[in-house]
Amino acid sequence: MSFIKQNLLLFFVVLSSLSSFSQKIDFRSNDLDGKQILKSIFSKNDTLNAKAPKKIAFSLMPAPDLKSAEGGLVVSFVTTFFLDKNHETTKMSEVYFTPTTSFTGQYSFPIQSYIYTKDNKYNFIGDYRFLIYPQFTYGLGGNSSKKPQSEVDYHQIRLYQFVSRKVKGDFRLGVGFQLDNYQDISENSEIAEPTDFTIYQKGDYSDELSSGIAFQALYDSRKNILNPTQGYYFEANFRVNSSIFGSDTNWKSLYVDARKYHSFSETRHKVLATRVFYWAVFDGKPHYLDLPSIGWDRYGKTGRGFTRNRYRSNSLLYLEAEYRTDITRNGFLGAVFYGNFSSVSDLDTYRFDNWTPAIGAGLRIKWNKMNDCNLVLDCGVSKDDWTFRVGLSENF
Repeated sequence: MSFIKQNLLLFFVVLSSLSSFSQKIDFRSNDLDGKQILKSIFSKNDTLNAKAPKKIAFSLMPAPDLKSAEGGLVVSFVTTFFLDKNHETTKMSEVYFTPTTSFTGQYSFPIQSYIYTKDNKYNFIGDYRFLIYPQFTYGLGGNSSKKPQSEVDYHQIRLYQFVSRKVKGDFRLGVGFQLDNYQDISENSEIAEPTDFTIYQKGDYSDELSSGIAFQALYDSRKNILNPTQGYYFEANFRVNSSIFGSDTNWKSLYVDARKYHSFSETRHKVLATRVFYWAVFDGKPHYLDLPSIGWDRYGKTGRGFTRNRYRSNSLLYLEAEYRTDITRNGFLGAVFYGNFSSVSDLDTYRFDNWTPAIGAGLRIKWNKMNDCNLVLDCGVSKDDWTFRVGLSENF
């Protein structure tokens, strides 16, 4: 626990040090955000020079990344922009780069994008990443063990790219290509008997290539994708892995993500956000690392309150609700309160017999008023686990 205390202490010392500059900052200003505070600290002049509005909003935040027993450092880069001058007819686009490292030897270098062309005619969703990722395994199915069965080490290259075209309004259809390449796979068992990883893989630790095409249906009526206050989001992807596309094994998957946002006020930030997430594989036997697992959705934000990879099987169902509200009248400080239920099916079935709840709360600090980006600090707890997460966008 010492490294957790040290990182948390360092992080909050940095935040608290901002108070020494309060004479230069109007904390009641409606334009106050983290970016303005940093400019006030490092600017040579006491007042900020007025500048013309920028077309691109860029946010950066280095912070400790504490996920249960796994602690480390995450650096979040978020860039938002519009590919047309008319922001009423062309939606916001975003690009993430969130390199992370942990005290357990994990290194992650993901680049993720969500881009709209002029008049929202085309949408491009990309997920590119390189991982060196030793992680604990806890077994398969809803009755997984409380303690790790083993540590599986591997390197992963991921290349996902979707392209969809507007059909009508906010609804669009598209296709994509998805590739996951696992290399240098090894396992260090923590128990005497064979682990679920060994049993499922039948002792095979050879490299694995999973690749195929995917068909996408997408509906997105949100106006702000970093911090939604209204609208619906629905995404359904049907993936077909085949040797035709170079895959080592043939199998299929269904990935469904549905969200709703309801605002209770026109002047204050009071939003109820709900989410249903379903992920299943079928018609073949994927590699263990391709099986649906908590925390392994595209943005890695399911399962607050659970260590990533804590639950894994051939299908996963996740439900979450979150209430978001302001603390200060100018929206500089805010809070969230959330709860979720997650379940993975009994292996080789699609029955969800075991459900695990988690609850949590978080602090929000307005980081960039231009794109309504928040610094996100979330703590979640479940029966046998906990997480602390830092980011620059809402979890969903």
